[in-house]
Amino acid sequence: MKKLFLILLLGLLSFPVFSQNSAEDQMLSKKEQRQLAREQRLSEKSDAAENSKMMTAEMLQDHRFILEADFLAGRTGSRYPVNSTLNFVMLDSTNAVIQIGSSSGIGYNGVGGITIEGRVTKYDLTKKTNKNGTSYSLTAYVMSSLGEYDIQFWISESGNAEATIRGNFSGSVTYSGRLVPLGQSRVYKGMTTL
Repeated sequence: MKKLFLILLLGLLSFPVFSQNSAEDQMLSKKEQRQLAREQRLSEKSDAAENSKMMTAEMLQDHRFILEADFLAGRTGSRYPVNSTLNFVMLDSTNAVIQIGSSSGIGYNGVGGITIEGRVTKYDLTKKTNKNGTSYSLTAYVMSSLGEYDIQFWISESGNAEATIRGNFSGSVTYSGRLVPLGQSRVYKGMTTL
């Protein structure tokens, strides 16, 4: 009986708190509540975009990032969806890794493709600002045991990027995806080819 009385007493004491919150909500009309929620979403979106801009600029300045590819395209321009944990281009200061992989095969690198590691011999970063925002163009030259590779990046201020890689032979491959800081990346690097 004491427990029932105690629960009832606590229920009656907490009732004014709940009724006060609902009264505050009722003071704002539904239109005002929607407007307030919309403004909050826009503010959060703006903060996230600003954070993304700063992170992209910092990654490019430090020469430390990974382009996790969602799509690969060949010479013909046909785009193919790929696993971003196996298909990436990584620049870490003076080191570079280029990998193509597939979860359905073994390949030379153990992940259904090829992994090339090399040394970055040149890094040219160009920043372009116009009325639509800022974009970056980056050219990196990589020397590896399989030859020289020319990597041309096009990067938006939000971190969306494309990288076209040209090697010793005619032809190229284009990676399309997002730039990710090295510490936040989820890629899996296979065994180096050669």
